[in-house]
Order: sequence, then structure tokens, then C-alpha cells
Amino acid sequence: MRHRIIQYKSTTLFVLLLLFFSSSFAVNFPDKPPETDFFVDKANLISTEDRAEINSIASKLLSEENIPLFIVTIGSLASQEASSQTIETYATALFNEWGIGSPERNYGILLLVSRGDRRARIELGADWGQSHNRAAQDIMDSLIIKQFKRDEYSLGVLDGVRGLDAMARGLALPKPTAPWWFLPALIIGSIFLIVLIVNLFKSGRSGWAWALIVAIGLLLFFILRSAASSGGSGGGSSGGGGASGSW
Repeated sequence: MRHRIIQYKSTTLFVLLLLFFSSSFAVNFPDKPPETDFFVDKANLISTEDRAEINSIASKLLSEENIPLFIVTIGSLASQEASSQTIETYATALFNEWGIGSPERNYGILLLVSRGDRRARIELGADWGQSHNRAAQDIMDSLIIKQFKRDEYSLGVLDGVRGLDAMARGLALPKPTAPWWFLPALIIGSIFLIVLIVNLFKSGRSGWAWALIVAIGLLLFFILRSAASSGGSGGGSSGGGGASGSW
């Protein structure tokens, strides 16, 4: 009887291990790009111009600081047969699959974006030693996710690369890049503000300007309240921390 119990447990353990390894091997990873490129854009988020600048930044970082920086965008985790995984576990597995960095200098950096899951992850090599988690989170929140929320995906990726480059070099993080429509919107807004002030002086509370100010104030209140309640060369390995974000 005891022999049968031991045999049953052994068989169960074997089946569970077999299922685990089968599910692990089923996960798909994008192919590592050729040496001339530092990105894989399976979700088609990055513009042609920004691709060139990303390659330029990453290439200089590798040649000057010996720090490899790669960017990967995917349609979703499900498209990579990884629907059972989190963005963090998939990023770690991809980092290790590609072997970003080297055992002697394990300072690799990976930026992973899953558009369908609306999640992003910065994964750092083991030699970073959790010391740059706060900087990585600042980059994620203020440079990447901030642009993603405006549907400026290419700009968000590029700003993230600029931020990661500054972090790797020990420099101050750059400010977010203003989108192309910012200056026209600023000009139109200034003209509208002048018209609004003129109407207030002429009509006071009986004019349309006062009613508009009240409506905008209420709209801003609900937007801010909603925002406050919502939740951001080979052989190298992950383990140095990082940061995650969602939009």
C-alpha cells in the first residue's frame, strides 16, 4: 500500500513537472535583432524617424558605456503564447532568453511594451542590483506612460530610451518631449483665453464666458478625481530590478 502511494505521488509530480515545462516551452519570444538594430517592433508602434534615433542612442550607449539597451513591442502577451504570464515574468524570461549584457558586465536594459495588455516593463540586468528602481519608475511614469496615455506611442518609447540612456550614464532625466500639436494648441488656447477675458469684462456673470468657466471647472474636477483613483552581447541575466506601468 505504501509503495503504491509513493508511486502515485511520483507519477503525479512527474505529470505536473511535464505540464510546467511544456507550458514554459510554448512561450514565444521575438528573435533578437541583428547587430545594427536595438529594437523589435512587432506592434508597429515606432515611427521610421524614431527608429533611427533609437538605434543611434542605443548604439552610442553600447560603444561608450558598454551597456546594451533593447526595446521590444508586442501586440499582446497572448500573441506570444504567454497569456498566463505577467508582463514582469515575460520580460524577465525574454531578457534571459536574449542574454542581454554579459556575465562580466551585467548591465543590460530591456524596455518591453505590450500594447494589447496596456502594460510596459523596464527590466534591468543583475549588476544594477535594485539600485535604480526609483529612477526606472520615474522614467516609466513621467516619460513613457505619460505619452502612451495621449496615444503618442512612438514618442513615449523614444522618451523612454532617452531617459534610460541618461540613467545609465548617471545624468539627470530629460523632460518629456512636447507632442507636435502642443504649440498650435497653446496658440489657439491663448487666443481663446483673450476672448474669454474680454467677454467677462463686457458681460460679467450674464455672459457665456462665466458659464463656460463653471463647466470647465466641473470637468477638471471629475478628471482629477478619476485620475487619483486609478493606479505604472550575450550571457547577461535579469535580476537587477526595474519598473512596470500601465495606461
